Amino acid sequence: MPREDFVGRWIAGSDWNWGETETIEIEIVGGLLVVRAIDDSNGELADIRDLQYGEDEVRFAAHWLSRQPTLYHLLRSDERLVVHRRFSETECLTRDVNADGTQKWCSGVLHIAPGPSAAGALRAAVRSSGRTDRVLGFQDDLSCGPIDSEDDSQRARWWASVHDDPDIESDIDDFWGRVASTPDRLIVWFARHSASEHAFFLALADRLSDRPYDIIDVTGLRIPITRPGSEPELSPPKQAVALMAVEELASLFGTERAMTSEDREDAAQRWRRLQSENAPFRIVTDAGLASAPADVFDAWILKQATKDWRGSLRVVHDAMGYNAEPYYQVGDVMLRRRLAALCEQGRLLAHGDTSNMWSCEVRLPD
Repeated sequence: MPREDFVGRWIAGSDWNWGETETIEIEIVGGLLVVRAIDDSNGELADIRDLQYGEDEVRFAAHWLSRQPTLYHLLRSDERLVVHRRFSETECLTRDVNADGTQKWCSGVLHIAPGPSAAGALRAAVRSSGRTDRVLGFQDDLSCGPIDSEDDSQRARWWASVHDDPDIESDIDDFWGRVASTPDRLIVWFARHSASEHAFFLALADRLSDRPYDIIDVTGLRIPITRPGSEPELSPPKQAVALMAVEELASLFGTERAMTSEDREDAAQRWRRLQSENAPFRIVTDAGLASAPADVFDAWILKQATKDWRGSLRVVHDAMGYNAEPYYQVGDVMLRRRLAALCEQGRLLAHGDTSNMWSCEVRLPD
């Protein structure tokens, strides 16, 4: 029988943590120890195997989808949980408690973020607010590429052809699997003025079908801000969750609203229409998300090129900012791909390998 002072929710001391640090939750249920390990960098819940425990220690193996399995040896020291990992890594976690000293447990709320950057900021907002909600980040960008199949491996193969990410298939599978299996209350964050976040929301609405969930739509929100020595003012209208600061996200906890059945069905139908069109891009318009051809952003790129040699990355970054208002339409990966296509077509000249944007330069033909 384990000592009851192992019981609790144990957390790292940092409010913002991108490394391989875990939150460890330990309970005694029916006289048996139950252990959960959650990766703080991505919210993943590990598969716990080979659990062994006694009065003075707990040992187990955590099997992760996002990284190698890890062996853990837990010991108690004063008010801390000492975590010894494989490869001699050691970390001290502190018990998460309420202001009155009682145990703080996971809230049963899962925030679904529209991308890795948004998920990281939301996790920091959860921690800084003293909340115990979980956060799950979407790992795909459905504003580009084929969407006509429910087979997630098709998306992974397409991404492999445009961007070197060997883990993308497991990331996509893990996301949809966790959404389908979680018993938690879902809160979905997104903005309609971001093409990737809008596409994410519509696809998620289709997948969730009639399952209840809440949303926080940040489109156009103006958050109160105060600068030293000046009067309070409102921020510019928000375009995307991924572009919001941690404190801005934290201010929105509790503002979620339930999606009605009519809203869910309308969003699902919009996604099915886009799937049937299966265009190379989806972009934000005044009427909503719309299909767009492969060359939809080429004019942006060409406008940033000159007769003089310019670094490819500079051209891409300038193109991203060229038409970022009022909509955030595309990221650098797809613009780099289109720049390479323009070079292949002879509409741009390249000095260097276009697959290496750090060293390649481009210019307009004479």
